[in-house]
Amino acid sequence: MSIEENHPPQQQESTQQSLDQAVQHHKAGELHKAEDLYKQILEANPDHAVVLHLLGVINFQVGKNEIAVNLISKSVAIKPDYAEAHNNLGNTLKAMKKLDEATDSYHKALTLNPDILEAHNNLGNTLKDLGRLDEAVACYHKALTIEPDFAEAHNNLGNTFKDLGRLDEAADSYHKALAIKPEIVEVHNNLGNVLKELGKLDEAVDNYHKAIARKPEYAEAHYNLGIAFQRQGKLDEAVIRYRKAIAIRPDYVGAYNNLGHVFQDLGNLDEALASYHKAVSINPNFYEAERNLLFVILYVPGLSPDDIFAEHLRFSEKHTQDITKPIEKLTNDPTPDRRLRIGYLSSDFRNHPVGANVLPLIASYDRANFEIFCYADISRPDAMTERFQFFVENWIPIDGKSDADVAGMIRADRIDILVSLAGHFDRNRPLICAHRAAPVQVSYHDGATSGLGEMDYWMTDGFLHPPDTKELFTEELQRLPVFYQYPPMEEAPPVGTLPTDKEGFVTFGSFNNPAKVNDEVIGLWAEVLKSVPGSRLLLKYKNWYAQESLQESLIKRFTTLGVGHDRVLFEASPDTLMGHLRRYEMIDIALDPFPFNGATTTFQALWMGVPVITLAGETFISRAAGSILHHVGLDDLTVDTPEAYVACARNLAGDIERLKKLRVELRGRVAASPLCDAPAYALCIEAAYLEMWRNWCSRQENTL
Repeated sequence: MSIEENHPPQQQESTQQSLDQAVQHHKAGELHKAEDLYKQILEANPDHAVVLHLLGVINFQVGKNEIAVNLISKSVAIKPDYAEAHNNLGNTLKAMKKLDEATDSYHKALTLNPDILEAHNNLGNTLKDLGRLDEAVACYHKALTIEPDFAEAHNNLGNTFKDLGRLDEAADSYHKALAIKPEIVEVHNNLGNVLKELGKLDEAVDNYHKAIARKPEYAEAHYNLGIAFQRQGKLDEAVIRYRKAIAIRPDYVGAYNNLGHVFQDLGNLDEALASYHKAVSINPNFYEAERNLLFVILYVPGLSPDDIFAEHLRFSEKHTQDITKPIEKLTNDPTPDRRLRIGYLSSDFRNHPVGANVLPLIASYDRANFEIFCYADISRPDAMTERFQFFVENWIPIDGKSDADVAGMIRADRIDILVSLAGHFDRNRPLICAHRAAPVQVSYHDGATSGLGEMDYWMTDGFLHPPDTKELFTEELQRLPVFYQYPPMEEAPPVGTLPTDKEGFVTFGSFNNPAKVNDEVIGLWAEVLKSVPGSRLLLKYKNWYAQESLQESLIKRFTTLGVGHDRVLFEASPDTLMGHLRRYEMIDIALDPFPFNGATTTFQALWMGVPVITLAGETFISRAAGSILHHVGLDDLTVDTPEAYVACARNLAGDIERLKKLRVELRGRVAASPLCDAPAYALCIEAAYLEMWRNWCSRQENTL
């Protein structure tokens, strides 16, 4: 590094020696020694551009960004063609979140010297932060054109491809980075994340292990490994990893939240609640954990309708208080009988129970009188997603967009009726409705009230919400003749023979999520088993019952209640849907849990010839199975007391002839029921929409 200042040669030589020494200290990380020498040079030469720049770099390195900006700005004012200084000024401005100014500095550096490798990479990072992803990609490519073995640029390119949803290209970039520098632990973690999203969970796990092997206290890698295990159904291993992440970083709210979700899946509701509460105590504005708390209370027995309503109302009031309603009024044409624009808002346009319920409706709607829009928050589309796309005129991806932006899109599309699917379940976003995105807004397939004043209707039926319902809600109830709708499972395996004929004893079963199998459910099922001598209980849900902790917990609770461990059976195969349905050949009678009933599991059991016994409660979520049974003519299998539940199970288990008859008849009865009549169902929904729309039009006339 040479000096071009106008000073006597002897002084220049002395200064150059001091500068060379300072630079050596700087490169060695001896920042205090370098800083002292830089300051000594500036005492003699206050306008030394190189030294001002380097002293600014030291201040940037130690986090004194304001001082760094002042020093480097002075350097480039003295020496405007100083490309390296413009690059480092950009770095400092970026650290200060002044991204537009940082971008300008990087551009100046590259205008002066297009071959500055780091400036291309730094500009790419800044443009990525600004959301200008395609421009960022171009910058990384320029850097890699200059230096193909620039591992950091490959990594950054991978990160940007991931944000663009180009996951295969992201994985390729990470692989290139690791081929150059296999020791970069962050790249192993990043590659694991992309592989996880691609569904390559075993490969993802391998990369997280590699990251942890190189950096054992890498909290993010432990956390991400926990997610991968969770998706594999290896819940016990997921718990270990989340706890390790928390041990490293006790304020890791994401780990507490996910740990709560695993405990919920394992049926440990108390620990789930404690984990969610811990996450919220660390970050009171942690939306995901608060939403999960709202979700998990639907599983907790003993909560009154008042309790559930209060929690939903509190949540909605908290998370809508800062929403500013649009100044512009909705301009929808208030003509009662025109073609209506219906918008469906969901993350469940995929292989999901809600998707399965809604697809028959979407496939059967009246295109002459209704135009359908699907606002899809889908990060991983599947075959069912493609089927939805086939049936609708307007498919609008909203993944990554804010609630306010989505509401603006819906208003711009002049949606007349917006249907929010599945409430707070999964990644659904009913709070978009708080922005008053459409004149009429409807909650459909939610498990409880939305708690929103802007949600006008809640879809239900006369069983889910009888006239004397004790459930509380902010919406107006829209009762349909039938609520649930399923496509006939034409590829399902044939109904098998009654298991008790082969085994010599009755097998009860439940294929529901273990989160639904709470202590009260176990207590009642234990009474059922004791009332039917020699009977067994088979539990299955995906491959989750392979977890030793889950099996041990359930066996302990049953044995405490006087039911031997040999009477509780577990099936843990990760089946396909057809394989899963074949497992119903192993059970004679299905037992429904409570207060969170099974809907899809009830339909599947009936389709496979297996009757279901359910205890109906006072809320929508605790009456789902009863609604389905009603439409198949099995009202006698819906009871309203625990004693009646045990008696119903005992009596049905003793009526082998009825069980054989149901085994033969149920699939036909279900197929012929309103549960599988999509055209008629679509007419019911459309009639409801027309009624809602006419009500709104009438109100507009009355306000003129």
